[in-house]
Amino acid sequence: MPSEHCLSIQEMLTGQRLCHSESHNDSVLAALNQQRSDGMLCDVTLIAEEQKFHAHKAVLAACSDYFRAMFSLCMVESGADEVNLHGVTSLGLKQALEFAYTGQILLEPGVIQDVLAAGSHLQLLELLSLCSHYLIQEVLKSDRLTSLSEEQIWQLAVRWLEHNCHYQYMDELLQYIRFGLMDVDTLHTVALSHPLVQASETATALVNEALEYHQSIYAQPVWQTRRTKPRFQSDTLYIIGGKKREVCKVKELRYFNPVDQENALIAAIANWSELAPMPVGRSHHCVAVMGDFLFVAGGEVEHATGRTCAVRTACRYDPRSNSWAEIAPMKNCREHFVLGAMEEYLYAVGGRNELRQVLPTVERYCPKKNKWTFVQSFDRSLSCHAGYVADGLLWISGGVTNTAQYQNRLMVYEPNQNKWISRSPMLQRRVYHSMAAVHRKLYVLGGNDLDYNNDRILVRHIDSYNIDTDQWTRCNFNLLTGQNESGVAVHNERIYLVGGYSIWTNEPLACIQVLDVSREGKEEVFYGPTLPFASNGIAACFLPAPYFTCPNLQTLQVPHHRIGTI
Repeated sequence: MPSEHCLSIQEMLTGQRLCHSESHNDSVLAALNQQRSDGMLCDVTLIAEEQKFHAHKAVLAACSDYFRAMFSLCMVESGADEVNLHGVTSLGLKQALEFAYTGQILLEPGVIQDVLAAGSHLQLLELLSLCSHYLIQEVLKSDRLTSLSEEQIWQLAVRWLEHNCHYQYMDELLQYIRFGLMDVDTLHTVALSHPLVQASETATALVNEALEYHQSIYAQPVWQTRRTKPRFQSDTLYIIGGKKREVCKVKELRYFNPVDQENALIAAIANWSELAPMPVGRSHHCVAVMGDFLFVAGGEVEHATGRTCAVRTACRYDPRSNSWAEIAPMKNCREHFVLGAMEEYLYAVGGRNELRQVLPTVERYCPKKNKWTFVQSFDRSLSCHAGYVADGLLWISGGVTNTAQYQNRLMVYEPNQNKWISRSPMLQRRVYHSMAAVHRKLYVLGGNDLDYNNDRILVRHIDSYNIDTDQWTRCNFNLLTGQNESGVAVHNERIYLVGGYSIWTNEPLACIQVLDVSREGKEEVFYGPTLPFASNGIAACFLPAPYFTCPNLQTLQVPHHRIGTI
């Protein structure tokens, strides 16, 4: 459609009018692009990586100083029907030609490196401008990137800086490079020795920061920054260790990976993917997450003689490298204890030692020093209790003493004062149970108690504790089945009770029960996915899964069988 504009005095006097079509430029480009696709009236063929592309010299020269010089300055290529281009990939050239003929380009992480190289080599300035904007906004700042390594992202940034001579933006740009994700060799050979880094105090400091991070292996969990965290990671459910029926101790680490939501309900076992196993199989151990690292401590292991006993060993899992590292062992051997992470420390509370003696001791692990030290002991020996960190405090409930007395107490450890404080007791005694927190409420689930004949009975009641009012309430929903010695994990206002043991059948369990407390007054309990094997003494947690460690991870929506509220 022709457009109209206000008439000038000259136009009114002479009757002349300047008219223009808003669609003309686009239609001409579209026609030229169609001719290129059909191979009509093309007068040059560009070749990259043995792949040929037809084009028009006039179009190329109009948008590229490189081609303008090639075709108009009596160069050898000016009269050639075919021109071999070196320094560009066929993918990069294809995308560059698409932009030259349409003014549009679909940029994505998988092609940006080729397009940027082609735009730089062929001097397509407008294309470079689009690439630069995309590079900064969608790549360097992105937390959803999956297809490029940090070294490739670094190379893209360097190429942009060097071509555009935008060195004044270098310090700001390099802040977005996550040097901590590069290995030490790459940092030395690729980054630290690069002239751009050597010329910038800020860049040198960033690379040295990454090198120091790698050298301080044990302190990494408390030195986490944006520059050490993977660009794409999603929380998912991990299970660690445990005790099977046929095999005493398990050392596998698995994460839940529902490839297909429909099939997940039928064949949930197939949705657990294995990662690097623990150095030693163990059960009745404890786990804690600090700085996106997974810590495993204590538990019961099986020796070559077949004898089992508690251990004091501990290790740490790095999901970025899918690898385990041994850390300093605890001062006491412990099983059936509690491990919690508060600020920059881990705390291990009570449990049974290698002689099956019940312990009152509490010890603290400092990652910076890779050292355990004793802190204020519990006021009595305690094992088979439950614990959870909430409101910056470590809460301990129930358990059994060295005189076989079942407990209903709730105690809280205040780390700044290094003391234990008593709170309102639970509504009933519990051992081998689990505890978790959502918002400012603690929930105790499962476990068992003693009846009037001192026989063990399963506890299906769920009780909640209000941290602000120091009051317990019996929930109007129960577990679908009793679970003891279970793992527990929390995510998105849901509590996952994983595996365990049934005193009804004297068998380990393969079920996961999920308590959804996201809607007050409409809480519900339902079965989640099935474990790959029945196991008690298993541990569970939610941990960010980096894409390059778990590339097939599809979704975090854990499927479930909605049985309804009991």
